[in-house]
Formats: sequence, structure tokens, C-alpha cells
Amino acid sequence: MKQIFIKTLVVCVIVLLLPYILTLFLSSNKVNKKSIEAMNFKINYESNGQIEDLDLDTYIMGVIAANMPAGYHIEALKAQAIIARTYALYNMALLTEEGPSDEIFTTWELGIPYIDISDMKPYWGATDFATYYSKIENAVQGTKDQVLVYDGELVLPLFFETGAGYTRNSIEALNVDIPYLSSVESSQDVTSINYLKISEYYISDLIKLLNNHFPEAILSDDLFFDEVIVTERDSTGYVKTINLGNLRITGEEFAKALGLNSYNFTLEQYNGNVRIVCKGVGHGIGLSQYGSNAMAREGSLYTDILSHYYMGTEVISLE
Repeated sequence: MKQIFIKTLVVCVIVLLLPYILTLFLSSNKVNKKSIEAMNFKINYESNGQIEDLDLDTYIMGVIAANMPAGYHIEALKAQAIIARTYALYNMALLTEEGPSDEIFTTWELGIPYIDISDMKPYWGATDFATYYSKIENAVQGTKDQVLVYDGELVLPLFFETGAGYTRNSIEALNVDIPYLSSVESSQDVTSINYLKISEYYISDLIKLLNNHFPEAILSDDLFFDEVIVTERDSTGYVKTINLGNLRITGEEFAKALGLNSYNFTLEQYNGNVRIVCKGVGHGIGLSQYGSNAMAREGSLYTDILSHYYMGTEVISLE
């Protein structure tokens, strides 16, 4: 029962990033090189009723394919390979109930999107499949057995698609002090085509949409901009709390209800309607994938990229 509970928490941390769960994780287990080397594990991928055994390298390739554009620079892909490997081993150690042992993990339990090789061809297209597959394979083999650590411990390497100019500080974003998840510059993100998204709503339509998700909120057309007010932002502009009339919710809840790309948004009155300007894609904590690719294109190595976005960390080999 305990192990099932922990497995559920792993997925919650990766998918939902709930601060109190993250605090539990960071305080409940120390994951280091020695504990990882003692593990003997298998990874299972289930599809259409069939179970496939994966080695770690194959799993990492599927994670990269599912989470980063294969057209990105090889150094950015290498950085993502180390993130994927570190993520997997970190979570495996947490999922092991009583220390290192023989374990079988499913791709779902490891808590990060994965696609099988059979899905890569339709995902990339037949023309690019061979090139992209080889590129990702080179990224994995070029970083074989390498992981990211802070003070000798494996890190929890959060990442996202595109930022808003700076990454977020863990204290502000998660109410947890994680030294390697500090706010750093990621100015290249503003050049992404996905950096800015503007949505426009009739006030009445937006109220209906919000009431579908938050029926207890009391809102009116005439007083909308007096009732819907951002009450707290972090230092990088991400909304922490917002009032919906009599109800206060988190920026994350608001963004998810409207399908916004991130929690970094502003509401404006525009021609009698509501215009929502949203910056970035994702939660903004850790490594920006777009920023990583921009750094790589400017000549940075994967080690430079990782040390920039995860302050105070280093890449080590488990060999």
C-alpha cells in the first residue's frame, strides 16, 4: 500500500507540481550515486495489451522524442537526455520501498511522457524519421550513464517548453527552497513563435466559461474588471492568485480552466471585450527547452546549458 501511494505521488509531482507533495518528496528520500548503482531494474511499456521490456537507453530515447522537438540542436538534445535519465533514476529510487532492489517500473509510473519507436514515424513523418531517430540516438549515446547532481545527490530536473524571459524561483513558485531551481535569465525565449498568445472573449462568454469551472464565483458583466483581479504575481510575472469576485483561486487553476499556455498572463479591456495576453508555455521552473536550443545554437555545450538552468549542479557519470 505504501509503495502504491508513493507511485501515485511521483506522477502527481511530475504532472501537477503540487508544492506540498514536492516538499514530501524532497524530504523523504536522498538519492545518490551509490543507491542508484545498487539498483537492478526493468522498464515496461504497455500498448494495445502488449508489454515491451525497455532498457534505459531505449526508454530515454522515447522520452526525448515525446518531450522535445527532434529538430533541435544536438547539444540541446543531449541536455534533455541527461534530464530524462536523471528523472528516471530519481523516480526509480523514490518508488523503491525499502532501498535499492530488483524492481519493475512502468513508463506511466516514471511520470513523464514516452512514445514507442512505432509511434515515432507517424509523429515525425516518414521523411524525417531516420534522421531524427539517429539524432536522438546520438544524443543518448553521447551522454551515456551521465546524470545531473547537486551536492552529490540526483536532482529533480523540472523543465518546460518556453519561458517568459526568466525562469521561476522555486521558493516563489512552489514554496520550497530548491537551490538548483533558482530564477535565471532565459531571454532567448522571447523570440519563440509560441512566446506570446493573445485570446479575446466576450465578457458574457468568459463569465460562463469561468462559472462552468468555478460555479461558486459570483461575476457580472458590468463589473467584470472590478471583480476579476490578479492579486499576486511572482517576481517573473507568473500569477499566483487571482480573484473571481468572491472567490480566490490560483493562477494555475485559472490558466487550466481557459486552456492558457502558462500562468504568466494579464487581462485587459479591449473594445468592450476581455483580452488575455499569455507569455511562455509551461510552468516556467527549471530548464526552458526553447532557451536550451537557443544556447546550443549559439555554441553552448550541453554541460553549459545544464549548469545555466540548474545552478550549482554538475554532470557526473555512473560508470
